[in-house]
Amino acid sequence: GPTSVNGNMVARGAELAVERINAAGGVNGKKIRLVTLDTKGDVQEAIKAYNRLVDQEKAVAVVGPPVSNIGLALAPIANQKKVPILGSFIDPRVTVDEKTGKAQPAMFLMQPSSIQYGEILAGYSLEKMNVKKFGILYDQSNAFAVSMIAPFKKYVEAHGGEVVIELVYAKGDKDFKTQLAKIKEAGVDALYAPNYTQDMVIIAKQKNQVGLQVPMISGIDAAPPLASLINDPEAANNIYFANNISEKEPQLQEVSKAYKEKYKEDAINKSFLGYDAVYMLADSAKREGATGPGIIKGLETLKDLPGTTGVLTMSNATHQLVGLSMVMYEIKDGKYVELERYALKK
Repeated sequence: GPTSVNGNMVARGAELAVERINAAGGVNGKKIRLVTLDTKGDVQEAIKAYNRLVDQEKAVAVVGPPVSNIGLALAPIANQKKVPILGSFIDPRVTVDEKTGKAQPAMFLMQPSSIQYGEILAGYSLEKMNVKKFGILYDQSNAFAVSMIAPFKKYVEAHGGEVVIELVYAKGDKDFKTQLAKIKEAGVDALYAPNYTQDMVIIAKQKNQVGLQVPMISGIDAAPPLASLINDPEAANNIYFANNISEKEPQLQEVSKAYKEKYKEDAINKSFLGYDAVYMLADSAKREGATGPGIIKGLETLKDLPGTTGVLTMSNATHQLVGLSMVMYEIKDGKYVELERYALKK
């Protein structure tokens, strides 16, 4: 589906982690068996896949696809079956029930939520890039994109910035020139467009075509391989995003090398999320038993686990990781430049 690039990379990272854990003796003497199913980016396919994994394959935990719409649909099923899903769906409603404010019992997030993420992007844009006037363009049918808008706007407006134009598009749209031309006319300092990779490729190219020469600020989907998919240094330029990995940190370099040896390609952000997810589940199973309820309890008490994406501690109240900073990157002339690790000022 539209997130197939991300899903494949999560699966490969998970596969590498399983191989390494099994080579070291497994979890409490038992080998991990990994079963990978394709959701095709579709909610109904994802429900079928989850049910098959739990009912037929007897899975005790699931590494979820990096798609918020799918996470929202799976939450009630996972809660009922008590087999946890650990994923990178960043819409906070996937892990915290919006009616009760309590954690979804079987849903766990392993990267910053869209609230943390949107605020970090807004803070960096205002503080470090001196942006005052923003234009926004996003897919209104996409839970991930929608969840990234409100926290960003709220932070911008509370800290002296202004959203001067906000435009949407529909799933499957391929022509954004009309919206981009309107954003250009509005005289913005930057474009905020937290959309999926395939859309970002088109937006970056068409932004150039209409002459919108301002920085574009985006979500995690601007991480590799976006620049190579745009495949044009003029369009793959002046794009800023926050990633949860720093390629300069030693724990990441070691896993990155092993990944490249195995798959003959570079690991990307989602590869490391898949890798860390398996280690989080293995750590939980080791401490609390390799059953669905045991792993749920283990994840709720996960503390200070060293991972490739940082030191991992889970909040029992939100089922989201706590205390995360992010690493800011710029795409400049088709190349990725690591800027700095950034956290909001207290």
